Formats: sequence, structure tokens, C-alpha cells
Amino acid sequence: MIQQKQVLEPLNNSKIARLATVDPDNNQPYIVPVVFVFNGTNIFIPIDNKPKTVNSNQLKRVKNIQKNPNISFLLDTYDDKDWNNLSYLMIQGKARIVDMLKDIDTLKKTHFLLSEKYIQYKKIVGMGDSCIVIEIQKIISWKYSN
Repeated sequence: MIQQKQVLEPLNNSKIARLATVDPDNNQPYIVPVVFVFNGTNIFIPIDNKPKTVNSNQLKRVKNIQKNPNISFLLDTYDDKDWNNLSYLMIQGKARIVDMLKDIDTLKKTHFLLSEKYIQYKKIVGMGDSCIVIEIQKIISWKYSN
């Protein structure tokens, strides 16, 4: 269980983050914006029912994680009027895909947490049949100070 305030606050309060995976075909980073929830131990990213151009198991981030579980997850704050508010939290870890057939309980808990954090999950967006689970291995944080 993570206890540090500088880590808990952004993980509990931020609405958007960036997830970076590794493209195994060219060994290049691949980064996408994501919504997420944090349960005190792990980060959960839905692969929900929003419209997509491909089937959810064909998403680039999913295929990348299946071949290489190493990820980076970034939360940042930028205020161009007051740089005293500049900060970021980078998490490095291992990701895995959890689907309905393997772990329905994790998906139900994830959907509950998402619907508590984002009103869209209560009214508009269905959870989908899988999610990304990140096991945190390293935390790097920075805050501007003058």
C-alpha cells in the first residue's frame, strides 16, 4: 500500500494520464492518454466500450503489453501562469491485461471505482470486457521549486 502524500494525491485526484508501452516491432515508445483508477496498490486502465477503430484486443497498447509488460505512466500538472504549480509523477511498472474470462471480480471492482471517479462510467460508457492492471515498481516525482 502506497502511503506518500505526493504520490497518493495525484493518483487519487488526476483525471487523465499518459500510458507509454514499448512497440516490439521497432523497440520504440508508444504513448496514449488514458483514464484510470488507483486502489491503493495498483493502477487500473479500462479498455472500455468507447468507439474504437479496431477490436479492443487489437489495440496497439494491448498488443504491446502482451509482448512486453514494461510501461511508464505519467501524471503531470502544468500552469503557464504560475510555475510553482509545475509537477509530474512518473510510474514505471509491469502491466498485464485482465479479461472477463480470467478475472470477472477485478473487472467489476474496476468498473465500480471508475464510476465513482468519472460520471461517464455511470451513464454513458460501458466497462468493456478487459482492463490493464499496472503493478507499480518505481515512482519518480518532481515539483518545481525556486
